[in-house]
Order: sequence, then C-alpha cells, then structure tokens
Amino acid sequence: MASNRDRTVPDVGLVGGRIEERVRHAKVPPLDLPHVLAPFRRDSDREPFVDFVSQRPLHLEIGFGRPHHLCDLAAQLPDARVLGFEIRRRWVRAADKRATREGLDNIRVVEGDARPYVEQLMAPASLDAVYILFPDPWWKKKHHKRRVFQPAFIETLGDRLVPGGMLVVKTDVEAYADLIYDQFMDLDGWELAGSSYADPVIAQLPRSHREKKCNELGIPTHSFRFVTEAP
Repeated sequence: MASNRDRTVPDVGLVGGRIEERVRHAKVPPLDLPHVLAPFRRDSDREPFVDFVSQRPLHLEIGFGRPHHLCDLAAQLPDARVLGFEIRRRWVRAADKRATREGLDNIRVVEGDARPYVEQLMAPASLDAVYILFPDPWWKKKHHKRRVFQPAFIETLGDRLVPGGMLVVKTDVEAYADLIYDQFMDLDGWELAGSSYADPVIAQLPRSHREKKCNELGIPTHSFRFVTEAP
C-alpha cells in the first residue's frame, strides 16, 4: 500500500517521525527571547537564522545543556558567531539569560534537535567548528538509533565544515569514546588531530559544567579533535 509520507526526507529524530513537522505543530509556543531563534516555527525567524549561519567564523554546539561552554566560547571568540542547539527548554532560557546579562551579541540558540536545521538550513563549508560534549550514549540497543553519532550525520557535519574544520567530542563513557573513535576512523574525510589536554586546541577551550564536575569528582574524561581533510 502506498504511503502519503515523503520517504525522501531524512526525518528520524529523538522520538521518531518527521522532526520539522513535530516542531512546526508543537502545542507549546516557541520561546520569545532575544537570543533564541525558531526558524521551523516562526516564519519571521527563518531569514535571521540563515543570515546568522551565513557569517563566519561560525561555531556550532550540539546539545549544550547548561550553557557554561557555549557562553564562555562566545566570550572567548567575540569575532565569531556561536550557535547552540538544546532540546531542554530550561537550558535554552539559561543561555539566553546569560547572553543578555553579559552582552554576548554573537550567540544564538535554538530549542530542538540540531539535525534537521544542519541538514536543511546550513550550506556546505559554512562551519568552522562543531562541539558535541558529553552526549547521551543511549545504552539500550533499541535506543542506539537516537545517538547523535550516526554515520550519515557525521558525513553531513563533514560536508558542512570547511576543509580543515574541527569537530570536538568529549565524553566520560569509555565505551562510547571507543565507539566514536572507531566510527570516525572508519569514515573517509576525517583525521584525528588531537586528544586529551595534551592537544593545545582542546586545552584552551572552555570547560562545560559536566567536565568541571567530572574533574572535581576524579571521573576520567575522553576528548577528541577530529578535522576534515582537504579534498
């Protein structure tokens, strides 16, 4: 039996179904805050979003949680644009509140899953850096499809990054660190440029709230900096 659903659209997200349609028809209205954009939910936000991501250098953080790293990065790089995605509304509010308090005009945040926005609204070679810090490992096998590190999305990120652009990954789950490393090494177009604090680029980055807590509690963390190879 034929389906009315357009199967050409990449649409599986954290819950399932077409992400942009779930977002567009959500019953809870989008946040109306100075640093928050909702390009799939407010037509008036589409142009500002596209304008923001078209200017470089552009840094992207996926699933920023508590906005320590996101806002510190924006403060550290005042000439860059910093874009953050987070599905939890309270952390989106927290990021906007801090950005407003500290006058961080170079930061914008979106409440939602980053994948459809990156895939549909961002141009190739438009990103200088991507940060994915302490992502949920989704332990159960039936939930593995929810992991952000899927080969198709990694390839999309590689396409959106400039040649030599970097993707920084951190986790406190050793098994997940091994899985992530193996995934990148199995894909063409990536190379490992550094790992742990021995890498000067990783060493100078701000610390997320999760990383600070791990350090306080003596929990080992694993850090990687992958870069896209020149064509």
